[in-house]
Amino acid sequence: MQLEQVSKIVIASGSETRFATLTGIDSTNIHILTLSKVTVGAAGGVIDLQPTTGGSADTTNNFSITWTKMNSAGSFQNFGNATQDIMRFTDGAQAAPHSLNSIMFLYNWFDSDRYSYATQDTVYSHGTLSGFVQGGIKSETTSHDGVAINTNQTGGGGFQADSTFVLYKVLN
Repeated sequence: MQLEQVSKIVIASGSETRFATLTGIDSTNIHILTLSKVTVGAAGGVIDLQPTTGGSADTTNNFSITWTKMNSAGSFQNFGNATQDIMRFTDGAQAAPHSLNSIMFLYNWFDSDRYSYATQDTVYSHGTLSGFVQGGIKSETTSHDGVAINTNQTGGGGFQADSTFVLYKVLN
């Protein structure tokens, strides 16, 4: 598999932010989003994703998701929800030295004739190691050109230095 980098954001020290928007999807190829070394300014941050249309977050309430959360303490949790506007990476983001790392595959994202799908594998630590395996469907035929990632964590300004977000196109 060959990848072409479409967009990349690395949060710089002094430029902490609650938002990371990556655009540039302009084909029906499969795309891959990676998050690495993602930290927030204080414990308890939520990190969510919405597709973008015209560079702005699509807040239409028609994302259906299912996920399994695994925890190294031995617990598992299954969850499903319809009619929400986000896919969630975590509801337990932390300050360094803890971090979140994830890979997400985006299918039919730019295809205005089909629903958009996403799958993700996420791992993070917050005292114990946790992870999500998640899938979602955006039940609308809209052409999406990227992703908007945000955190509700305002402590320290949101996403911290070295948090890295990269969007790739899978070449056929």
